[in-house]
Amino acid sequence: MPTFYEEIMTVDLQQFTGLAHEWRSVHKSLEGLSGRMTGEVLGPLKNNGYWEGAAAPYAWAQIDNVAAEIAGAAKVAGAVGDLFDDAAGELQQVHHQLEAVVQRARHKGLSVDRKGVVSGKAREGQQLSPEERGKEQGEIDDLQDEITALTRRAITADQNLAYSLLHDVGLDQWWFNKQPEHTTLASTSAISPPEYSALARAMEGKTPFPPQDKDHPVSIGAQWLLGIGPRDREYTDGDALTRLIQSSDSMDGIRRQTIEQWASTGNPTGKAHFSISESGKVGAAKKLFTEDLPAIVTGDPDHLGEAFVGSYTVNYEVKGADPDGSLVVRYRLDNTTSMESFLHFVGYYDWLKYSDTALSFINPSSTPLDQEITWTERIPQAANKPSDG
Repeated sequence: MPTFYEEIMTVDLQQFTGLAHEWRSVHKSLEGLSGRMTGEVLGPLKNNGYWEGAAAPYAWAQIDNVAAEIAGAAKVAGAVGDLFDDAAGELQQVHHQLEAVVQRARHKGLSVDRKGVVSGKAREGQQLSPEERGKEQGEIDDLQDEITALTRRAITADQNLAYSLLHDVGLDQWWFNKQPEHTTLASTSAISPPEYSALARAMEGKTPFPPQDKDHPVSIGAQWLLGIGPRDREYTDGDALTRLIQSSDSMDGIRRQTIEQWASTGNPTGKAHFSISESGKVGAAKKLFTEDLPAIVTGDPDHLGEAFVGSYTVNYEVKGADPDGSLVVRYRLDNTTSMESFLHFVGYYDWLKYSDTALSFINPSSTPLDQEITWTERIPQAANKPSDG
């Protein structure tokens, strides 16, 4: 699969300029259509008494709705044209700057491969002294940092474009968005994390606004043990279990890893980890008795989520960045509730994989219960807690 560096260096960016021109043409046509439709069709229907009695107010309201929809479509088309124009300018600038970095690398005798990785150029029959090698490595690191920063910028522009476009169009399948908010890529702060999640679900072909789920770790654990309910469950923004994971102390480290990896690699996707056994078995036992069990008893939101899932890995994807440097990140945590995971506090041993088989003899319905937990956060660069917006 091509890296984003490959894509930005090979894509025909004139397509964005062409799209901007096409959408401006659509905008101009819709603006004219709105006036003609009102003057030539809707106005006469409303003013010449085609409807009387009880039907008249309803018919007039529908006529007004048609006029408003055409006007809304014109606003959306204009905003979309502006967004494509802004994206074209930003991506073309990044492309030119990347080309300049590559040229400087070649001028220094270095090479940049198709994935954007800088390396020293082999020199036949020549060995570099330690001083020369150190100087070359410094040049490689500096150029690599430039390429990484420019690639991050291109990824941000691409993601901001995608979400701004869909936010302008709106998620209502029947009506146009009457007030599109985005004409530049620097306006994503107007999109809240729950809205980002709804837009992401729409892009995935899922229901943008699923009903809220009140499942709690205690109720999930009881249903697993008793063999009640579905074995595959999905949780998202606003669900009780999702909120507990978000508010867990362990998420501070997850957010920190996300920021550091994004800054160092420029890769929008990655993994971040939390382990209860980082400080050894003694540390895990201490956590069990001082944090996990008290959290289960008291419902402490700072520790109940991690007490439920134990050690975990999240997959993340950077969905955009705001002008102030805040990152918009979508997380996914896959967790399985089973006897093996229930006993996580004793450590991770091979014999634990047989514990579920033993439980199945007692209650055949007590099969592992899988949860997929996804949510979106806006993470300030200078902090590790998500903002409320």
